[in-house]
Amino acid sequence: MPIKISPKKILLCLLILSPAWYVAACCVVFNSRKEAFYQTQPGDTRQAVLARFGTPSHVERPGGVVGRYSRGPCTHPCAERLWFENRLSSDLEAWSIDLDQNGRVVDKLYLTYL
Repeated sequence: MPIKISPKKILLCLLILSPAWYVAACCVVFNSRKEAFYQTQPGDTRQAVLARFGTPSHVERPGGVVGRYSRGPCTHPCAERLWFENRLSSDLEAWSIDLDQNGRVVDKLYLTYL
């Protein structure tokens, strides 16, 4: 005899479990970005950074500032700043990687605002 589960019970279960799924997904993003950040070292190539982090949330060039971050502008030796956000985090959480004109890492920063 098959067990029948009402759509209301399914919806209720989904509503109860969704916060746990959200927290788990946020933790997965945080842990993968944290690991990528620690693996990234000065001299690494742009391609190596993208292989670790994936597609950047924002790309900043000299003279332009990404508005939601208070870090100073990308200036020499920085020719490009790659931003990687944890968009699932309820707080602002982002990692930035500065690249020189040859596409090599010259600096990195982890930002979080609680």
